[in-house]
Amino acid sequence: MSSEIELDKYVRSKQLELSSTLATRKAIYLDIKFWIILRDVVKGLRNAPAEIALISLLREGADKGRIFCPISDSTFGELLKKADVKSREVTADLIDDLSLGVTLIPYDLRAGTELAHFLHSAITPNEVLPLDQLVWSKLSYVMGFVHPRGTPFDPAAELTMQKMFLDHMWTLSMREIVDRIGDRALPNPERFDALAERLNKLNTEHAGELRSFAQAYENEVHGILDIFIEVAIDIVSQMVQAKHGGGHQLSPEQRKEEGRQLHSLLFAAFKKGRAEDALPSLHIPASLHAAIRWNRQQRLKTNDFLDFEHATAALGYCDAFFTERPLRALATASHIALDRRYGCDVAASPEEAVTYLRTILDRADKEPERPA
Repeated sequence: MSSEIELDKYVRSKQLELSSTLATRKAIYLDIKFWIILRDVVKGLRNAPAEIALISLLREGADKGRIFCPISDSTFGELLKKADVKSREVTADLIDDLSLGVTLIPYDLRAGTELAHFLHSAITPNEVLPLDQLVWSKLSYVMGFVHPRGTPFDPAAELTMQKMFLDHMWTLSMREIVDRIGDRALPNPERFDALAERLNKLNTEHAGELRSFAQAYENEVHGILDIFIEVAIDIVSQMVQAKHGGGHQLSPEQRKEEGRQLHSLLFAAFKKGRAEDALPSLHIPASLHAAIRWNRQQRLKTNDFLDFEHATAALGYCDAFFTERPLRALATASHIALDRRYGCDVAASPEEAVTYLRTILDRADKEPERPA
């Protein structure tokens, strides 16, 4: 068990070191539409002035230490849906150039990290690290941290090997990862079709029960808390064990009661406006899904689920989000205003993105140089 703790500490030290290198850069998140635009410019398939200026400014900003363009597990998944190996390779090279090898940790881990940070902050606020230092990782761990286990070595030797493995994986580029995957595609790329159909049917059946957007939002918060309540129970159990020692495990009945209490506590925090900033990976999807439900003329589409994943990653932790017009309209609507809440500028065309980039790069050039 002590080696597990030591390995977790080593992973955290790598994340904190990485976070410190990003502190002076603006994080600009590109959804797959913009990665495709950049890819097609490189391949000579696009030559509109704004598209050419876009890739030039992104490269300039990355080279000058002004920006970086992190990806997420959703970006990686969409990249692997493309069966054309050459297109994958070009996109991978662009990701290497612009991301600095940086990704957000995957959604489930991000949401769990936020919950742990929120619950620990309530008890030991002076002992928690800033949340935005805990969500960055390197490209080889875009789908989560995996370590060699069950080796024939003793615990100390295995821990040394695990750290060496992590150090090596930390340096892998997206091009190396893509080359190792080859022409394989992700299975079941249409996994959201049935879900969209089922949710649209349920939304239609229960549309008459909704009286306000606030009610739709509360329903969505209840639902997303149901998904993560087991994670919250595990976090609290670990906190109790760390404070009091021992390996006492909750019985199924105790876990159920603990879940009810935590669900009520977390829901009350959302109701009082105390959780939105601390738990963006819960608040953002709940808001977006509620907005769709409240607009009775709008139906969920398969791509909406991926769009919402991109929005959750971008709005929660990045300074700018380059995306589609419908998603920009949804995320910036006055009744949810996710861009204002999280301080994230949203652009929906190459022209708007170029204007944003020129503004921040010009502003950065006029700032006095920081002492070395």
